[in-house]
Amino acid sequence: MEVRNHIVLFLDILGYSSLITSCKDSHAENRYLDKIHSIMSNLSEYIEKRNVAIDQKNNNLHLSRFKSLLFSDNILFFAPYEDETDMQNLYMNLLYGLSAFLIQYTKEDIFFRGGIAKGNLFYDEKLHFVFGSGLVKAYSLESKVAKYPRIVIDKELNPSPILVGIDKDEEETWYLDYLSLGHSLICYQNEPKQNYEHFLICLEEQKCAISRAYQKYKENESVFPKYQWLAKYHNEFCVRYKLNDYIVEIDL
Repeated sequence: MEVRNHIVLFLDILGYSSLITSCKDSHAENRYLDKIHSIMSNLSEYIEKRNVAIDQKNNNLHLSRFKSLLFSDNILFFAPYEDETDMQNLYMNLLYGLSAFLIQYTKEDIFFRGGIAKGNLFYDEKLHFVFGSGLVKAYSLESKVAKYPRIVIDKELNPSPILVGIDKDEEETWYLDYLSLGHSLICYQNEPKQNYEHFLICLEEQKCAISRAYQKYKENESVFPKYQWLAKYHNEFCVRYKLNDYIVEIDL
């Protein structure tokens, strides 16, 4: 029994406590239960199926090493790695799959925040017991650094701005630019025209979801800045790709 080097991704649903405490009765709480359970299980299944499909084409990556654990509004993805190259392949492929999912899932009022890191981890599959500094690092990135609906990337993963989908803010915090990465992954596959139309449908859905959240939390000083950031990120992407019809119409 010992810890090993792992890639660890910790994801949390933004504003989960507010969502639950706003429920006036068990019926309302059950509606959120169904919604969150569906999103979390879909995410876990999406990543798993994608990893299996890639492994069938490329036996060298072994992405099926990734495991996931779901608890409450959190989901954890983790996989052991052997060396630097293996580590880079694992974490980038996980971000690829996550980006495609983040664009396509039905958002309504559910957004994610998270952190991805490397570090020591031990997992007992029988007990579903996870232990190690890697988990602490990923959780700390999500809870203390991310702040907004974004996935923060540990500097020790050596993120590079050369790669599509990797960006950093004015505080030198690296994060996943899932719109740019998802755009590349979805739109440049087979049947690009059909995929591009699908991407635009997803972008319109995100626009509407952000607009609703922006109005809903406008008077909430602690929550509102998170959706201000998300609207700004969404709009900057739309301007960059000349998708002005999908800009969220708000004052930033």
